[in-house]
Amino acid sequence: MENKNDKKNSTEGEATYIELVWDNTQDLIDLRNSPQFSNFILLKSYSSIKEAIEKDLDKVELFNVFNMSIIIELDRSRFHTVLENVTNHFINIEDYEECIKIEKLISKLTTKK
Repeated sequence: MENKNDKKNSTEGEATYIELVWDNTQDLIDLRNSPQFSNFILLKSYSSIKEAIEKDLDKVELFNVFNMSIIIELDRSRFHTVLENVTNHFINIEDYEECIKIEKLISKLTTKK
């Protein structure tokens, strides 16, 4: 029987809705290589993962590519890997305070195992 107060096995929060529009394959390659798009994906993922850790969720829906009917989910076991990439981003822009916050999140993950 499921306890309504136990949200450990659920996914909460709404995925970020995005629409990908392209005319040819090169448009998608250009989008993938775009620093603005990469930063958007990284920072939105970070925000969603942070919320999932705070709510002790097993997975999080990161993005809903609504024009392609694709939902991108991330399992808790992969949070650490993404947070490491986010840390590298903040190191590159020399935002060390945010790096400390991320390390605290990673610590929460490792203590819950």
